[in-house]
Amino acid sequence: MRRLSVVVSSAVLLLSGALVGVGGARAEAPAEAARAGHADAVLVRDIEIPVAGQPAVRAWLVRPQRPDGGLAGVLDLHWFDPGRANQDRTQFLAEATALAGRGVVSVLPQLTFPWAGDPVGDERDRAAVTAQLTAVRQAYRRLLAEPGVDRARTAVVGHDYGAMYAVDLAGSEPGLRAAVLLAPDATWANWFDKYWLGLPADQRDAYRSVYAGLDPVDLVGRLGAGAYLQFAGADRYVGPDVRAAFAAAAPQARVSLYPAEEHDLGAARVRDDRLAWLGDRLNLRS
Repeated sequence: MRRLSVVVSSAVLLLSGALVGVGGARAEAPAEAARAGHADAVLVRDIEIPVAGQPAVRAWLVRPQRPDGGLAGVLDLHWFDPGRANQDRTQFLAEATALAGRGVVSVLPQLTFPWAGDPVGDERDRAAVTAQLTAVRQAYRRLLAEPGVDRARTAVVGHDYGAMYAVDLAGSEPGLRAAVLLAPDATWANWFDKYWLGLPADQRDAYRSVYAGLDPVDLVGRLGAGAYLQFAGADRYVGPDVRAAFAAAAPQARVSLYPAEEHDLGAARVRDDRLAWLGDRLNLRS
C-alpha cells in the first residue's frame, strides 16, 4: 500500500478532511489530521480485543505510525442514541485521528450494553454492567500494551453511557487520572428505569441498590482535578439535578456548561474545549 498521511487498515478512508466509516457514517476531521505532509503518518486499524468469558471486543486503534516512545494514550467510549449513525465506536474517530498527529494512541471499543441488550430490572442488569466494564478494562489494557504508550499519560473520554463506564473505569484504575465526561447520568438505575423498565415508585430504591458501589456519582470524586465534565444546557436527558449531584460529588472537577447545546454536545466549541483540556493534561505537543 502506498504511504499516505493516514494509513488505513479495514474500512476507513480519510478523504478531503472527512472520515468515512463503516456503513457510510461520516464525521468531520480537523484539518490538521488530513494535511498533506504532516510529520507523522496516522495508522487506523480495526482490531479485536480478547475478553475472558465474553466475545472479543471490536475496536478501532488509531496511532502515529512511528514506533518510538513518549506517546500519550486515550480510551474513547461512545454514546447511546438509537438511530444515530455515530452511536458506536466511530463517534470519536475523527478526534482520535487528529490527536494521533499530536502523539496520541487511541483505542475506541464497541460497547454492547445497553446497545445490544435491554435491561431487565434485577441483578442481571448489574452483571451486564459489570461485564461491560470488564470489557472496557480490557480495552484500556490493550491501550497500555501498545508500543510507545506512556502509562503515566493516559485518559478516558466518554459520552452518555460511555461517560458512565469511563467514571467506573477511572475509579478503579489508579494510573488513570484523567477523564472527560460528556453528559453522564448520576446512576445506572435512572435511565434503565425511565426508558426501559417503568418501575413502580415503591420498587425504584431497591433497583438502585442493585448498583451499590457502581454509580458514577459515587465514584467521580476519586478523580479530583482529573475530571472534566461537559454538560448541555438544553439536554432533555441530563437536567440540573444531575449536574448538581456531580458538582457536589466532584468539587475539584472542571465543569463546562453549554447553554444552547443538546445531549449530543456536537458543537465544534465543545470538541475544541475537550481537546485543549486533554492537551494540557497529557502534555501534548501543539
